[in-house]
Amino acid sequence: MMRFRSVILFFAVIVFAVAALGGFVLYDVSHGVKENAGEKVRITVAEGAPFLHTVNQLVTNHLVRHGWTLKFLAQLTGSDHKVHRGTYEFERGAAPIDMLHALVNGDILSVRVTIPEGYTMWQVSGAFRSAGVDSLAMLEAIHDTNMVKALQAPTDNVEGYLYPDTYLVPFGSDAGDIVAQMLTRFHAVWTPDFERRARELGMTRHQVLTLASIVEAEARDPLERPLVSAVYHNRLKISMKLDADPTVAYAKGGYHGHLYYKDLDLDSPYNTYRRPGLPPGPIGNPGVESIRAALFPDTTSHALFFVARGDGRHDFSDTLKEHDAAIRRARAAAREGKPR
Repeated sequence: MMRFRSVILFFAVIVFAVAALGGFVLYDVSHGVKENAGEKVRITVAEGAPFLHTVNQLVTNHLVRHGWTLKFLAQLTGSDHKVHRGTYEFERGAAPIDMLHALVNGDILSVRVTIPEGYTMWQVSGAFRSAGVDSLAMLEAIHDTNMVKALQAPTDNVEGYLYPDTYLVPFGSDAGDIVAQMLTRFHAVWTPDFERRARELGMTRHQVLTLASIVEAEARDPLERPLVSAVYHNRLKISMKLDADPTVAYAKGGYHGHLYYKDLDLDSPYNTYRRPGLPPGPIGNPGVESIRAALFPDTTSHALFFVARGDGRHDFSDTLKEHDAAIRRARAAAREGKPR
């Protein structure tokens, strides 16, 4: 009888111990660290990294108190072999069990990156730094030979095809994947109607995008895009140099400062003050409205010149005499400190 009671007592202790352990584990994984609650912390799970390494990161960053409880639960449920690679953002105070669910579900950190119309490839490359993507890696992807060949672009990069939009990017994404996503977005915008219209104009898609990128850079008022486009179409028809300032800035590597007369002598195929016709490729990445303007210029306009008025709009002129007068008016208004 004594032996039987001892056995019963022994198993009771075991059951109590297991229950106590289980209760502690459940409590611990259900309650986060309260110190600095709400503060966001990022951790990165590398490809093939053992789960213990992930747990150690959580402990080191004071996101969980007892790493062994989370590891125990993960092993018990088989979750330790289901964690997805990537960067995660957790808040202090969150329950460790919720963190485990996020790791298993692959709820990796994603960043919204907005690329404005007209951004050059250098600006695009830098814009994705907020998503943990190296700028040099982006530039390399933009110059990827396979992507250039797939587009049949006569340049060594995909400038002009990186469609400006807002992208939701998993933190630390591969640069090539991002560029491919931007090209996919472009293909959705370049419709068969656009392709037919380009053929009507006797232009290739690349030439249309090149002209559209100049229109994008010149037109501040969206309503003026077809007028700006008309000026360049009119100049191209009579083999007159485009004389577009933005092409000179692009020739200087995307320069954003003030251009001087000496800059107009820059020896570059992108300098439309020295080279006739369109430059070799786009000088930025135009949006759909500038692409449409390049395809559908204002056919009622015979203007060959335009000058900035100082209010975001331009004065358009058919003759050099009219253009010179418009320049004088713009300069006089500037001296008086008010737009024309």
